[in-house]
Amino acid sequence: MTAKANHSTQLRSCPSPLVLFGIDSRGKPKAARFGRDHARLAIKAATQLQLNVLASNDPKVAEIVARLPVGRIHATGRTFVPFIRRDLYDRLVAAAGNGTGSSPVRLTGSHASGAATADPPNGNPNLPRNWHEIGLGAVVVAQEDPEDGWYEAIVIEVNGDMLTLRWRDYPRLRPVVRHRLRVGLIYPGPQSAAQANKQIKPVASAKQRDAATKHASSLPADWQAIDINNLVLAKDDGPWRSWWEAIPIERTGDGFKLRWRDYTAVPPITRQRFALALICPDAA
Repeated sequence: MTAKANHSTQLRSCPSPLVLFGIDSRGKPKAARFGRDHARLAIKAATQLQLNVLASNDPKVAEIVARLPVGRIHATGRTFVPFIRRDLYDRLVAAAGNGTGSSPVRLTGSHASGAATADPPNGNPNLPRNWHEIGLGAVVVAQEDPEDGWYEAIVIEVNGDMLTLRWRDYPRLRPVVRHRLRVGLIYPGPQSAAQANKQIKPVASAKQRDAATKHASSLPADWQAIDINNLVLAKDDGPWRSWWEAIPIERTGDGFKLRWRDYTAVPPITRQRFALALICPDAA
């Protein structure tokens, strides 16, 4: 499909207003809404500006979009998308990720993955139930580096299985890119019967299935499967509130005593089952 045909298809299907949004090279959020009369030029500009495009009929999205500034397209064709407040940007990304309308797409030759399907429990952050559900606005746990631990991050862009993440508690740091199977999951709350019936399991390759079988005893697939000698993520009690690999060594009901995998000299800790985060078995 040519670029011109691709733009025409999106234009026919997009409601008004259309939104361009993203993070610039300095880590600053920007977004703007455009009317239908400027939609064609805005979609073309998104590729050059490396911005996401959102076209959604979801009332929750529309409420946030109404708070965005109006973008400007000059006579020269140059498109202006202003910076916005970080909290407003986060609300936009979260609403886009949970919306029932069209998902945001990245105009770099391939469309972004679909949005997460799990509803955030009791108004909590968008916490996916499995690695297949990770989408825009999802909160995950990502490793900064082996010596610095894991930290909570928000998905701000999805390109296939590659996720662009903004550190939730350190928004001024540069975003990072991680594969969806290389991030951890925080417990999203109890699952309803409807969610259990429609839950989609990710399709793994033969190599991934073999690895998952080999490591099934060490990397639990869900929170109920956590047991002694598994490998999980636990949040420490320090000021940085980072997560580290830990191994349960004792269990009392849903409570676990854990030792830090890489810091055996540090005293064990106690955590409840649902306070732990999971590492993807398919990533082993």
